[in-house]
Amino acid sequence: MRGRQVQPLLHRPPLRLPRRSGLHLPADPGDDGVSLRAELAELLSGAVTIVGIGNPVRGDDAFGSLLARLLAGRVRALVIDAEDVPENFVLAAITASPDAVLFFDAIDLGEAPGTAALLSARELSSYMASTHRMPLSMLMEIVRRETGARVAVLAVQPGHTELAMPPSPEVAASAASLAELLIDVLPSGRVAPCGPSGAERSASC
Repeated sequence: MRGRQVQPLLHRPPLRLPRRSGLHLPADPGDDGVSLRAELAELLSGAVTIVGIGNPVRGDDAFGSLLARLLAGRVRALVIDAEDVPENFVLAAITASPDAVLFFDAIDLGEAPGTAALLSARELSSYMASTHRMPLSMLMEIVRRETGARVAVLAVQPGHTELAMPPSPEVAASAASLAELLIDVLPSGRVAPCGPSGAERSASC
């Protein structure tokens, strides 16, 4: 499975999640009925590493970290809550020898808050100038090059990123929907999570 490329998604508009928790996501309009669930199921086979990115105290920027915490211990995947320093966890992602790596991050897609999109590194670079010290597209490419894994980012449109504010209802609802979807797609089981100091760590961290 190594070296298999993520199916190009540039011709697809971002996928809109329902404003409630649930597994029945709408098919992508104009995409012959292909759904986000089907895309994730195709991507996330073999050994999977998940990397959640986001500042947990800055509104909707917390999305990636929030979704990682919702999944930790509930799926058979290495779940890394990288918070706002994803570059500190690249080695952990690489040494896990994954077949697939899925990043979570709040990204300005130019859509309504809570809108989700599955993007490759190339597609991501057309959307944003990263606020991280190292651009996420570059981190994704490093992981892909070093592991041969399929790599993508599950992005959600933020509504606000003010300091000391909770996530918006739209983004919180999308995180809950995506967590249930990923729990359904990924095998059940438990792998010790990886995250900032104080969090439980797996051997690969």
